[in-house]
Amino acid sequence: MQEIGINKRLKRIFSHSNGKVVIAPIDDSLLVGAINGLENMKTKVEQIISGSPNAIIAFQGTIKHYADIIGNIPTILNLTASTTNIQHTRKSLISTVELAIQLGVEAVAVHVNLSSIYEHEMLNILGRASMDCHRYGIPLMAIMYPRGENTDGSDNNYYELRENNNTEYTNLVAHAARVGMELGADIIKTQYTGNTESFKKVVCACAPIPVVVAGGIPIEIDKLLDVAEGTIKAGGAGVSFGRNIYTRKNPLQYIQAVKDIVLDDMSKKEALERFNKYL
Repeated sequence: MQEIGINKRLKRIFSHSNGKVVIAPIDDSLLVGAINGLENMKTKVEQIISGSPNAIIAFQGTIKHYADIIGNIPTILNLTASTTNIQHTRKSLISTVELAIQLGVEAVAVHVNLSSIYEHEMLNILGRASMDCHRYGIPLMAIMYPRGENTDGSDNNYYELRENNNTEYTNLVAHAARVGMELGADIIKTQYTGNTESFKKVVCACAPIPVVVAGGIPIEIDKLLDVAEGTIKAGGAGVSFGRNIYTRKNPLQYIQAVKDIVLDDMSKKEALERFNKYL
């Protein structure tokens, strides 16, 4: 019976005819504060929702206070959090699957940083959340990043490894994604490996679980659409772009450009031409 609930909720998120998704996270203000475009959450939620993403990711405060604006857009409740004030890589459990059901959301998310010194704590949280999700029939998104700590306490996102040894970086991302799959996730969100061929290995590592990619730090629209197109060509299920959408003065235009590729099968060239047309 639980699988019926999970499948019904997943269909609300993956509602497009091609089975792909564009997810718009709006949960970073807990992480970094009311900055970078998230100063006025009501306005930002209105902007994001006007773009009709397939789903949003948010914390309970945003979901509760802006429920009328969010309306019928599928919503994923983030169950884990950290801030940049002390130890960003150490995600703590700050919500429950029961609350997610009370809020009427479609899924929950748990973030794990593989290779962190706190990895075991986060794996424990993911495992327990997975059991609760199965018990209550709600889908689980596992946000699986290769991310550790540098000696000075800053994040190690393995960007240099990605550039200098893409094979090793890809193996690290694929391992992180596989952990999420093995612990019962219904959706995997992870990092893009830099090109279509390498990301195919990540998609394969999670099969048959759908994989979406994060956007990371804001990049030029040309490069952002490269990520979206490469993900889809590799067999990925879509994208989950937060900062690359909500930090923009025209987030609706960015959402549409990404949707053109992910949902409407446009080429990057076609999507970019349409984007530039409405500048």
